[in-house]
Amino acid sequence: MSVRRYRGILRTLPVWLIILIFFVYPLGRFLLLPWFPHWAPESLGAASWPSDGWAALRNSVVLAIAAAGLAAALGTFWAWAMERRRSAWHPWSEAVLWLIFLMPSYLLTTGWEILFAAPILRHGFLHDGFYSPVGIIVLLAAKALPFAIFVVRPLWAALGHELTEAMRIFAVRPGRAVRVFLRLAIPVASAATVVSFIESVQEFGIPATLGAHLHLPILTYSIYAALSTSPLNFVGASRLALLLVVLAFSGALVQIALQRRFGAVLVHAQVRHRLPARPKRSEALVIAAMNLVVGVLVLVLPMLAIVRSAFQGGVSALRMADWDPVLHSLGFALLAASLAILLAWLFARSLVSGGVGGRAMDVFSMGNMAVPGLVLGAAYIMAFNLPGFSLYGGSLLLILAYTAATAPMLTRLLQAPMAQLDRSLGDAARIHGVSAWVRWLDIDAALLSRPLVRGWLLAFGTVMFELPVSELLYPAGKTPLGVAVLALNNGEHFAAAARLALGGLASVALVTVVVLVLLRFALPDYRMAVTQ
Repeated sequence: MSVRRYRGILRTLPVWLIILIFFVYPLGRFLLLPWFPHWAPESLGAASWPSDGWAALRNSVVLAIAAAGLAAALGTFWAWAMERRRSAWHPWSEAVLWLIFLMPSYLLTTGWEILFAAPILRHGFLHDGFYSPVGIIVLLAAKALPFAIFVVRPLWAALGHELTEAMRIFAVRPGRAVRVFLRLAIPVASAATVVSFIESVQEFGIPATLGAHLHLPILTYSIYAALSTSPLNFVGASRLALLLVVLAFSGALVQIALQRRFGAVLVHAQVRHRLPARPKRSEALVIAAMNLVVGVLVLVLPMLAIVRSAFQGGVSALRMADWDPVLHSLGFALLAASLAILLAWLFARSLVSGGVGGRAMDVFSMGNMAVPGLVLGAAYIMAFNLPGFSLYGGSLLLILAYTAATAPMLTRLLQAPMAQLDRSLGDAARIHGVSAWVRWLDIDAALLSRPLVRGWLLAFGTVMFELPVSELLYPAGKTPLGVAVLALNNGEHFAAAARLALGGLASVALVTVVVLVLLRFALPDYRMAVTQ
């Protein structure tokens, strides 16, 4: 083995050591508990299968399948409309999808619960439907919709127009043409269904709010209940978590198989791209109705309800101490987002380096995204609660868990910009004796400023409203924003929950503006659009 190869291995060794300590060790120790129950400390209680475990598994699968079917059907058509038709609704569609993607699910539930608390809606068909499994399915489908569309859009975009032109030349009847496109949509819709299923089965905010009100066992909330109610049941939680991970990985494998089976059919080498066609009048009406209905029901009405409830009784109705969760989450998010973007930068460098290490990092980042934050939080309770070395109950462990939960997502975000960096820049700087720190600051940081800042802001907003890891690991006296909003929601203190939610949203908006302005002044000589 050459000296250069040895140096390459030594350079990546710290990265793999971080992965071993913060991912492999805690997850392995927690998920292997069913076979090694003596690993659980005796003080952490019972080791039985939860009484509602099978019911939770059945409910999770049924609800996730129903939500995935709904999200995939709507998402496939929505993605087709965005890629194959030139509509004036596209900017609105983009905004709605990203806002749904970023909006915490428990805020969506809180908004609708505030609406149905109004006397005029308190009883009736809609109220009963919302407070039932149907309400959970609709909320899960709404949260899974952006994921379904993000997966399907590239497939619709890659499908050429040759087929349409051929059917027009041969005067294929409209009914037969529709059947041909439906057959083409089957693999596309299947991919959307699988991704929506994975997202729905891992969802925690909706089971913790509406599911808890209905006393309906759901897998993610049952894991949390096993770890938060006395006697603690770590082995039972591990078994449920293992089922959850198996469900997510099974879905991911199905998704990969579908891409390999139908990818060559949908994406071939001789595609001629052209501008999308103008929609017919009937198509335009359907596209407009779809955008209005989804935008109003999923975003406008819940947010209006939250804003109206927040200002009932005046802002002074909330004491200064009640704002502490916003400040706590602000501090946690600033630290965790900074650590996560640094970790993601290291991971992305290894990922684009190629070779065995790059492929291993690719598998790691993809696989770790299938592990829900709830499972990661549960794993951290055990892994770092050792005699003589206990981080449990402190802020450090919570920040580390936030970092570990967001770093894989940021790694995938940085992968493409990092791959575009020309390595000759670094080589030329090294030949001229430029130090490693200056090379990183003047080349990597400058050229990657836009994706790095975008990733940091995404991690910051995610951590501000994070719920599952916060519920399991938050230190006493430092309640994060998500935990406080959920507690107020479950106690039906909707006005206070709404004020805290708005305080969190305002904090995210303020930090975003400040960061962008500071970056503009800090790097005046660099164009942020160098790397997209």
